[in-house]
Amino acid sequence: MSERDAHPELSEEPANVPSIYWLWLGGLAWTTIGVNLLSFGMVWTATAHSGLLAGVVLFSTTLPRVILALFGGAVADRLGPLRLMFTSDAAMSAFCASAAALVVVVGPHPALLIGVALMLGIADAFYYPAAGAVPKFLVPSAGLPRALSARQLVIFAGSVAGPALGGVAVSAAGLPLSLALGSAGFAGMLLILAKVRRRMQQPAHQNHAATPSDVIGQMRAGLRFALTTPLLRAVVLVTSAFALFVLPLTSIMVPLVARDRGWEAELAGVTAGVFSAGMAALALWVMWRSGAQRAGAAAICGMLITGAGILGFAAAHYEVWAILAVLVTGLGAGLFSAHLGPLFVAATAPEYMARVQSVMMIAQAAPMMIAGPVIGVLADLLPVGVIVLIWGAGALVVGCGSLFSRPLRKAQRPS
Repeated sequence: MSERDAHPELSEEPANVPSIYWLWLGGLAWTTIGVNLLSFGMVWTATAHSGLLAGVVLFSTTLPRVILALFGGAVADRLGPLRLMFTSDAAMSAFCASAAALVVVVGPHPALLIGVALMLGIADAFYYPAAGAVPKFLVPSAGLPRALSARQLVIFAGSVAGPALGGVAVSAAGLPLSLALGSAGFAGMLLILAKVRRRMQQPAHQNHAATPSDVIGQMRAGLRFALTTPLLRAVVLVTSAFALFVLPLTSIMVPLVARDRGWEAELAGVTAGVFSAGMAALALWVMWRSGAQRAGAAAICGMLITGAGILGFAAAHYEVWAILAVLVTGLGAGLFSAHLGPLFVAATAPEYMARVQSVMMIAQAAPMMIAGPVIGVLADLLPVGVIVLIWGAGALVVGCGSLFSRPLRKAQRPS
């Protein structure tokens, strides 16, 4: 089936992003802000009990994503991504509203916080693979760089606005208001999904009478497809390495370096923030110009730049140079992700879309679960600057090794 046949309503301007995608993206922005708002409120409330509880709450959110993501992708491919998103939004809206009422009655008990975190993680394991599959069915291949860059900007905005609003909400009325606003975030997406479902062509292979063995077989097939398709395998592997060596920069390495060098918390926050600013700048460029034609080579170049930026951050003892080094790292990370995402989506067959997205989700989450504790242990044994140097060197090694991947190096921008 040709691109025009798969998207008959887009045949006049196949290179453009259709308006229905922007409507869906607006709903995703609303939900993303709500989830980040709720997550901040939960962690902040947990810190009032202990730092250990805060860590357990974060871990309880992440663990189900890794364990259940592939199953969630298989269900999304079986039922259709929008149908699963609709079900997940409805369930989480009702759950958060109920949890808000329960907190009013019994207070923010640790068991309640962990239970809500687990439910959020379970919902994410189904929701994220489904949401990642939607652009494949709404946007023609030529529009994917712009569409996915816009989605990346939405995620950045949600990660900034959500915690800020969460701080206001939890200060004003505690966890019940955070849960209520989270419920509203899920509910708002329901209205938009109802409209988008009428415009989106569903995969033709869906079968709602699947047995458990069928779903397990689909999970295996999705994993096999992702790991045996040369370009997809290269993307998954380099993304996993990116999550291991680059993403811990702002979450743990910047705070450790700031503590070690006696920086103020505000400076550490600004330093971490410029990483996202660099990624957002590259995402805006790709939205405007659709990115480089040799997308695979551009992604590899981005990985090399991130490695150089992390090494520069390790060597930067003056604050301004540290901020500039992290900005360079963010620009490299933006170059990497903005070009790799469209390649990944375009190379995936529609019937595998959600399952392959779930493989990518695991490839990102699992290394981050490992990297944080490892860096924390090493920080008690080695100088912090040495740890940052090791991670920067690792990113450079991955970038250089990626040059030997012919499918990735030769990959062209979707058209």
